[in-house]
Amino acid sequence: MSQLARRRALPPGGATESRTMRDGWRLRSMVWPALPDARGSILFIGGRGDFIEKYAESYWHWRDHGFALAVFDWRGQGLSGRLGDTPDKGHSTGFDVLVADLGEQVTWFRERLPPPYFAVAHSMGGHLLLRHLSASPGSINRAVLLSPLFGLVAAPVGPWLARIIAAVQVSRGKAGDYAPGAGPAQAGNAVRGRRLSSDPDRVTDEAYWIEQNPALRIGGVTNGWVAAAFASIDTLAAPGVLEAVTTPLLILAAANDRLVDGAAAARLAKRLPHARVAVIAGAAHELLRETDAIRDPVLARIDEFLA
Repeated sequence: MSQLARRRALPPGGATESRTMRDGWRLRSMVWPALPDARGSILFIGGRGDFIEKYAESYWHWRDHGFALAVFDWRGQGLSGRLGDTPDKGHSTGFDVLVADLGEQVTWFRERLPPPYFAVAHSMGGHLLLRHLSASPGSINRAVLLSPLFGLVAAPVGPWLARIIAAVQVSRGKAGDYAPGAGPAQAGNAVRGRRLSSDPDRVTDEAYWIEQNPALRIGGVTNGWVAAAFASIDTLAAPGVLEAVTTPLLILAAANDRLVDGAAAARLAKRLPHARVAVIAGAAHELLRETDAIRDPVLARIDEFLA
């Protein structure tokens, strides 16, 4: 099967579920069952604005390598409903609800699939997974964090000013307005694409999936999302939170990341007692959608760590 075909089709055998959370919200989830001689199970956790189909190529890789697999769309994106006053807005009223959703998804993952239990989490997903692991040690045997959100670059205003603007706008009742520099759906935006990956072909895959189902489309973040992200960053950085994570971790940061703060990741990772950290040269934010020269060694590192 060609590389392009694997980027634009999900592996066979996956079953879609609409899972009801504790408050009645429904999350679109998918599970691929255990294969003969399974090596374990992976829960893949996407980032802000992602949807299940976007990482199809990596699912093929893990299925080829004998893993059972579970994935889901976060509340507020993909096909798990929206939180903003228009479908394009990436809104949030707080990350605590997402941490709670992840706890329920980890329980479902463990109930449905065989051990050992692994997680691979990208960006915001990595941030939320760390919050989960701090409170629920032992729920995941090993975890990989890709470009984890420890801090925001927050272009064009920078993190210090972005934090202030978000707080002021939320206090003025404008939490649902787009944050500075954000706007409606941007799947075909060239500047945004270069921030995500240096591989122009893989960048177009997102637009392909959205053409197949326009309901997957989402735009930029709101002031409420920015305020919620900074509040959760502060929660994660509080004394004792990272130190409570006992799960062995592989943290891979992108050297050319223009979305999350790599320096913050390197600084805070020193407080994780069981973490290996590497910076991937030449890489933009989405390590699993980079050029083959970057992506293939990243996958090899993940395979070695999970072995």
